[in-house]
Amino acid sequence: MFTQITKEKIIRQKDIIGVFDLDTSTVSGVTKSFLSKAEKKNKTVGIKTLPKSFVLTDGKIYFSANMSGHINKSVIN
Repeated sequence: MFTQITKEKIIRQKDIIGVFDLDTSTVSGVTKSFLSKAEKKNKTVGIKTLPKSFVLTDGKIYFSANMSGHINKSVIN
């Protein structure tokens, strides 16, 4: 099965480790540091609009304009 995380990006559900809301998860300094390090290593895939969530996979972190709950529902169903 596949999940559409942005208008341009579809990934395999089995590759998803977690889906996180940017508003609540980036309160932690640990998460901010993790995302910053991933960006420096070119492990992030950005979007043109303001991201609301990020999807963690084994190889990349994908930012998405979709709410994390919306992505989670598509992964579960």
